[in-house]
Amino acid sequence: MTGPAILCCGEAVLDLVPATLADGAQGLRPVPGGAALNTAVALARQGVSAGFVGALSTDPAGERLAQAMAAARVDLSHASRFDRPCPLALAQSVGTGTRFDLYDIGTAGALYAPADLPDRLPKSTLALVFGGISLIAPPAAEAFEDLARREAADRLIWLDLNIRPLLVRDTADYRARLKRMVALADVVKVSDEDLDWLGPDALEELREVAPLLLHTRGAAGAICWRGLEVFVMPAPKVAEVVDTVGAGDIFAAGTLAHLARSGHLAKPLAPPEEALRHAVAHGLTAASLSVQRPGADAPTWKETVECAH
Repeated sequence: MTGPAILCCGEAVLDLVPATLADGAQGLRPVPGGAALNTAVALARQGVSAGFVGALSTDPAGERLAQAMAAARVDLSHASRFDRPCPLALAQSVGTGTRFDLYDIGTAGALYAPADLPDRLPKSTLALVFGGISLIAPPAAEAFEDLARREAADRLIWLDLNIRPLLVRDTADYRARLKRMVALADVVKVSDEDLDWLGPDALEELREVAPLLLHTRGAAGAICWRGLEVFVMPAPKVAEVVDTVGAGDIFAAGTLAHLARSGHLAKPLAPPEEALRHAVAHGLTAASLSVQRPGADAPTWKETVECAH
């Protein structure tokens, strides 16, 4: 058997989202979350073999996360299991969207360390995906940076900045780590919210460094920069936005899945412009489908292709 084509490296978190309970009262519903988990599940639904690298708790919440990934056929052979609490994120609706408060002190994810990394990755693995809260603080952030540096010479590195300002405590350390990660990456995905936090010169600086820069802009679609190439991809029209949680992860998974299934997922990443346009359009379609239903509910490959036509 071959291993996963893409490994998603980072956090798995149990999100507690507002919900109406059976008796009509307002409560919280536990939902699997975290950038790496969301991306891995979305890739699997897109028909691409995906795996998870990171920490999973052995407590009931951690078991829920493991079962959710296993049900989607995500490879967990490179995940590490720990007798520590599962990270929890409390979601609350605010005027600008959804606010997540992370409860992560002493958890399996927070204490994941360089020594916990898998010694070797499968030869079948073509790409590694990084980003999200797992890059904010050591030791976990150090572990994932070490893994990216170790594998960057041979495998495609996809970096989704996915910055969560409320969770950043040591701004200087985090900015320095992101700068090092960008230098290792073949693809950098950045959102409007990321750029707001990074500052006014960030976009120009990223364009100078990233071989491929994908700037996602919500309903406005995405702008792609590759060297002197630049093109704008519109997002599909959406009748009603129900939930934007995980949309960025699902865009990444859709784009990567299209590159993989069209035979263009390789290092160095050099698909023809038409192939790159098709991949980004597929990612935008996948994300547009996900925001029309609650939770990070990724569409299948068939759903995405049918919606595009």
